[in-house]
Amino acid sequence: MERYKLNFSASGNTHIGAGRANNEDNLQIGSYYKKNCKKNNDSFVLENTAACRYVLFSVFDGMGGGEAGEYASLYAAEEFFSAHMKLSNTLPSEEVVCIVKNAFQSTNNRIIRSPLGILGTTGVTCILDRKSAAIKFFWAGDSRGYLFRNNRLLQITQDQSVAESSIKQGLYTKSDAQYIYDQKRLTGYIGRDAYGYNFRPLESSWIKILDNDRIVLLTDGIYTCLEECELQSLLIKEKKNACELLINAALNQNSQDDMSVVQVGIFK
Repeated sequence: MERYKLNFSASGNTHIGAGRANNEDNLQIGSYYKKNCKKNNDSFVLENTAACRYVLFSVFDGMGGGEAGEYASLYAAEEFFSAHMKLSNTLPSEEVVCIVKNAFQSTNNRIIRSPLGILGTTGVTCILDRKSAAIKFFWAGDSRGYLFRNNRLLQITQDQSVAESSIKQGLYTKSDAQYIYDQKRLTGYIGRDAYGYNFRPLESSWIKILDNDRIVLLTDGIYTCLEECELQSLLIKEKKNACELLINAALNQNSQDDMSVVQVGIFK
């Protein structure tokens, strides 16, 4: 069996935060996800799997701040776990993309058909293709995907929110009070396709990755409490335990939201 020269180390943490009764976030790292949606805190570390060409990494943030949001993120984690398990080394990248898109659709359909009255979940996932040394992001809502390269944090995803749309239209700046309010008003999320046949996540192009790059996935409980320069400084400061450091920094800022982070380090 082929062994790939590009190596990685992945870790993830999820935490209930300071203001929630339960943690509505979830994460998925390869074949791992938080299977008990009533579990408020969780962490996982995955070291390099030599024989695996493709690996999926994701974070999900169930919407609503109350009833059943944890089930929305659990459904997403289950569907993306299933997608990861379908990724054989012989698949072309185009077929892998289709599998990931289908996971968004199947999650959407589970949400809209659930008897629990679930609104939806945000989500961001990243495909790592170790043979081609490339990554590709897919997302819905305001969970974010970043590339950390040469001590610079580069946001790859774009929030699907009224705030992001208004900034692009020049209606106000991030210093405007309306920006904070509009950040919570999502224009896209998993569960929005009420008919269950036409859900389309946003996606990046394939991005070539370099030695010492890091992939960082965050839910909004972290990045709304920490400025981008603070996130960047923390990632510069800590490599191995960056997930724990980011969550602790958000807790120190009294983050009221649940929060999740996945970090993937690349080395050759």
